[in-house]
Amino acid sequence: MRKRFFVISLLVFAVISGALGWLWWVSQPAMRLAPATLPPVPSLPRTVTLPSAPAPELSVPSEPSDVSPSPGVIDSGTLVIEIRSRRIGTEDYTLERRETGELVLHSQGTLKFKIALFDVEATFEQVIVFTAQRRPTSYQLALNGPVGIGNRRVSARFGAATGIVDNGERRSEIALPEEPFLLLGMFSSYAVVPLWAQPTASQRLKVISLRGDRRDQGDTWVLLEYVGPVTLRNAQGDLLEAQEYLLTSERLTLKLYLSGERLLALQNDTNKSDESFRLYRHDLFPRDFEVLPRAQ
Repeated sequence: MRKRFFVISLLVFAVISGALGWLWWVSQPAMRLAPATLPPVPSLPRTVTLPSAPAPELSVPSEPSDVSPSPGVIDSGTLVIEIRSRRIGTEDYTLERRETGELVLHSQGTLKFKIALFDVEATFEQVIVFTAQRRPTSYQLALNGPVGIGNRRVSARFGAATGIVDNGERRSEIALPEEPFLLLGMFSSYAVVPLWAQPTASQRLKVISLRGDRRDQGDTWVLLEYVGPVTLRNAQGDLLEAQEYLLTSERLTLKLYLSGERLLALQNDTNKSDESFRLYRHDLFPRDFEVLPRAQ
């Protein structure tokens, strides 16, 4: 049992680069922190109607244009998190653009896992604020463990060259790149990736992970590149056109399925069921989804 738990934990850390820092937190002695007060998460619709994937354009700028996009909700939905074909949690999220052009990601979710012979559950809320250029400026995470064990609060502020992270026990300073970077917190962090996606140009991004449990182990970079159009099918047989991208680092490759600026699903590139990891939109794929073979 301990060996199985260790393998699952290691897989999660490798795939999502620290999005499950809660596994480390809940294994520590109980820390009775005051409940975190976070902005409320807006109510999310049960279903989201997505447009067909647009045809690839010949020229897409790498940075936002001078024309400010309209404010409002960019994407919202419910993510299902699966490891080794077993559902371990869900996360409701909303990504919206403010009048100022800032982007705000709100999310809340539940994670279930085993410790020894017991099934336990943790809940969390997350808020990330970005500039109009998708550069993070602040991060908040409130995690509540079973019967208060492992309760944790993490906050961070990001400047031009440095970021300050406070995990409730200590404050640490991290160096930030001048170029844009990808901030990974909980699973819905990937909802911002579609804003970087370009069919005509690959994007190389440095990853900043707020796992909270590990010291700096060197720089991590990922390459986001377009593969082509693809069709997804849910368990009811409904089809949804999407665009497939690869998010590749030195250690792993993730397959992302997007529709415009919306995240549909994500899975690691493996045929081994005991190493599988994936996220998908429960509001679009209530029970499951599959990727149909491309036409030859």
